[in-house]
Amino acid sequence: MKQFFRDFMSYHRRERNGALVLLAIIIVIILYLNFSQHFFSSEKIDFSKYEQQLSSFSDSVKSQSDSLGKEEGQNKHYTTYSKENKSTTTKGDRFNFNPNNLPESEWKRMGLSDKQIYVIKHYEEKGGQFRSKADVKKMYCIQEKLYLSIESYIIIPERKADTINHKYARKDTAKSETSKPKTEVILVELNTADSLTLIKIRGIKGFYSKKIIEHREELGGYSSKEQLMELWKFDKEKYDAIEKYVWVDASKIKKININTCTSRELKHPYLNWNAVNGIISYREKHGKFRNIEDIKKTDLVDDETYRKIAPYLKTE
Repeated sequence: MKQFFRDFMSYHRRERNGALVLLAIIIVIILYLNFSQHFFSSEKIDFSKYEQQLSSFSDSVKSQSDSLGKEEGQNKHYTTYSKENKSTTTKGDRFNFNPNNLPESEWKRMGLSDKQIYVIKHYEEKGGQFRSKADVKKMYCIQEKLYLSIESYIIIPERKADTINHKYARKDTAKSETSKPKTEVILVELNTADSLTLIKIRGIKGFYSKKIIEHREELGGYSSKEQLMELWKFDKEKYDAIEKYVWVDASKIKKININTCTSRELKHPYLNWNAVNGIISYREKHGKFRNIEDIKKTDLVDDETYRKIAPYLKTE
């Protein structure tokens, strides 16, 4: 202890004062920590308000989870129904049948599921009848693959009322044909016809005559009359109605020389820009094309695209 005081007194006066101040601070802190609880009362925090908010939040999360669970259940049910429909598109026996009032057992024999049969029977209960094969095809529960597998087996007897109506219709048609002047039947070549000639075709009006010519210019001419079905809303039914009135002279096509053309000259509705640039790049690297089919070596022209574009290309 004497040595401690001896050492302490040997310090410089300023060092001794600093040590005393530090010691005093330490003593004050120790006293505060030990006796402060006797002089200050700790305030209790009320957490009830936060607990209520937390409870209401939990309830809302739970209700949302329940609703999501219901939606998932409905989606699962729909997926199961779709899978059942897909799985029954090709299974089952095939035999001649009349779809009107066909027993459920016969539908099952063809491979239809209970849900598909329910839809058909519900349609019949509401007064629905199958008057043609097309009526069977319209049923949303019968997918296209299933319909194609049973189409040739559908037999719908002609009703007596329909037979009588057909007789009267034929008589009326005969009368109208004799009373109306015969219209001239013309055969139109699609690559040279103008709009005035095109509108003479029954079923072709001003709108489609314009579209036929515009598409002909984009293509460089028609290579086949089936290309008419590439027009907007020109479906198979409309094509079948005019098919016998039109023909195509393929010699009128404007062909593109793939050994001399630029990328702009090679632009065509059947070729995207990747295919165009690929053909030009391949020619620059490997030299001229020996034949048109060599464009498939670019790996950017598939078989379907080649089938469409080939009539419009040449190598010399």
